[in-house]
Amino acid sequence: MKLSKNLVIVESPTKARTLQRFLGKEYLVEASIGHINNLQSGYKAEYTGPVVGLDQDFQPIWEYERGAKTRIDNLSKIAKSCENIYLAADPDREGEGIAFHVANALIEKGQSDEKFKRVVFHEITEKAVKEAFDKAGKLNMDLVDAHIGRRLVDRLVGFSLSGLTSSLLRLKRLSVGRVQSVAVSIIKDKEDEIKAFIPEEYWNITNNFSKNKDHYQGKLFDINGTSGKNLTITNETDAKNIEQEISKLNYKIHSIKANTRKTKPRPPFTTSSLQQDASSRLRMAPSRTMSIAQQLFQGINLGSGEEGLITYMRTDSNVLSADSLGQIGNFIQTSYGSEYHSEKKYKTRSANAQEAHEAIRPTSINRTPESIEKFLSEDQLKLYDLIWKRTVASQMKESENKKTTVITSSEDEKYKFLSEYDELVFDGFKKLFPQKETDKLPNIAENDKINLESVIKEQKFTQHTPRYSEASLIKTMEELGVGRPSTYASILNTIKEKKYIWVINRSIYISPVGNALVEELKKHFSESVMDYKFTEKMENDLDLISNGSLNRNDFIKSFWSNFEPIKNNYEKIADENPRNPSEYNFLKTNIICSSKTPCINAETGKEFEENDPPLGLNSLNESLKKLPRMIWIRFRNKKGDGGFLACEDRECKVTADESAWAGTGRRRSRTLEALKKTMKEKCIH
Repeated sequence: MKLSKNLVIVESPTKARTLQRFLGKEYLVEASIGHINNLQSGYKAEYTGPVVGLDQDFQPIWEYERGAKTRIDNLSKIAKSCENIYLAADPDREGEGIAFHVANALIEKGQSDEKFKRVVFHEITEKAVKEAFDKAGKLNMDLVDAHIGRRLVDRLVGFSLSGLTSSLLRLKRLSVGRVQSVAVSIIKDKEDEIKAFIPEEYWNITNNFSKNKDHYQGKLFDINGTSGKNLTITNETDAKNIEQEISKLNYKIHSIKANTRKTKPRPPFTTSSLQQDASSRLRMAPSRTMSIAQQLFQGINLGSGEEGLITYMRTDSNVLSADSLGQIGNFIQTSYGSEYHSEKKYKTRSANAQEAHEAIRPTSINRTPESIEKFLSEDQLKLYDLIWKRTVASQMKESENKKTTVITSSEDEKYKFLSEYDELVFDGFKKLFPQKETDKLPNIAENDKINLESVIKEQKFTQHTPRYSEASLIKTMEELGVGRPSTYASILNTIKEKKYIWVINRSIYISPVGNALVEELKKHFSESVMDYKFTEKMENDLDLISNGSLNRNDFIKSFWSNFEPIKNNYEKIADENPRNPSEYNFLKTNIICSSKTPCINAETGKEFEENDPPLGLNSLNESLKKLPRMIWIRFRNKKGDGGFLACEDRECKVTADESAWAGTGRRRSRTLEALKKTMKEKCIH
């Protein structure tokens, strides 16, 4: 039988459809549907090594993922009539690992290893795909080893510590991960910092001035030469004394100074910066961002078939190819004028970035968001628009602003007030981003006499550093070298699902379960898996494996030789001194159970609202402390971690979904309204 067809294996059906359109009838594109193999687990697994899934020589013991055997059998039947088998999984360690396992599974079914070729492309366009097939090569076994090394060390930590920590905390099926536990530790450090913070009172004084019909404000910043951090009004008495004195004085323009400031555009997106920007600008969770980006990469039907709209979305690189730089430059000059174009070649800041990867960019810069809007969902359009604008802006001129500083002083120059004005002189890259209107500089000149209209004094208190948002947590993890950009979304998803953290109104709060988990792990593993520097070194070692500079087996054995003695000591403590679980299984919430005034926040005395944090300070008054509260009760079921709310008075039959207290978005709003209704109907208080 003549072999004519070429089999191409990718991960997903969407990607398969897109490639099939580009490659034509001589190629048959099929999907493996993600991973084929996983490390062995379950009660039937062999237990010959340090943990299930590894043998005594620290080699992996694989088993098929659920449903994978059927998929491999189908691929094997097709492969028999094919001359070549092209492995076209994604261009990263995970993709290389998937390609390796698919090839091994088919070789075990009788396929010759000479048939297999690896193709790598960073965008799914006809040109990029055909060029990749012309340059088809072999699997990169260094990348495969780095992928397997990560999975092995994660299994060693996860299987060793999850059960022991569950026993110590007397909780079932806790999940302890090499990176996710460190992420929770970062959040706990912030929470500890917030708890230790003591607010300090201070007062701001602002004068309303006028000259003819122009009105403006000036903030007091200097008294007798004392200014900045050295000038603090700490109490109301001092503030009133100053207010009384400055109300009687005459004022003049002491100085007007202007300077020009240029602002550079930011470089094109990496995985990390895309997740951060989408979180802060679009309020899109990192997992959602990566899911939408995957759709844009694999292909969207633009009327004549699927087309990849962006380059590969897992990258540490800021680099743009020479071809794309030329396309972007031509677009800017044609659309906005040559004065807006300024070619910039960015260098990748991450030492671990694979330079073969590009930044995340549109595959065609001429495909503007407006031109394809009708083919995209709302979220797809938002994310594509974000990527398109960031890419174009990165090759545009700097913006120029004229900053004017006005100092208004009392005639004796004892008191000085600061006013600042920002005027956009040249918009540059900001042409792509609508600018808010700013206050205009009043018609004044130095030494002009100025009228005082009124004095405003405000009591303030110093604020603790803000809690992490998902965006700022990702930024911190990147700075500390904890995890890799491709793993951030899954890490955040896991610690949310396990109820180690709550995300309320975009702020991250550590839960009592997460707090207890970190406390116990830090007692014993503060110099190994719970240490930021240790975690960073692990990631760097995996990079060395991917570059061929470190042997995978040496890496695994070295890790285990240091980790095992600490783990064994931890095992004894888990058996001998378990922790009382009531502190994190039964939590008194800040929601008061009452039929007359349902869902009052015990801290504020006001109605509990969607954006109220789940845990906080004590009640404002003694009467609120005496009223019964809703209790959060933790439980486990087949779906995983869960919880519900119930009145602390067992005679009262009020219960509710936990999302009324620690949920997000519309679900929290709906369940909170349902809880109010239940209190009115069933509460006995």
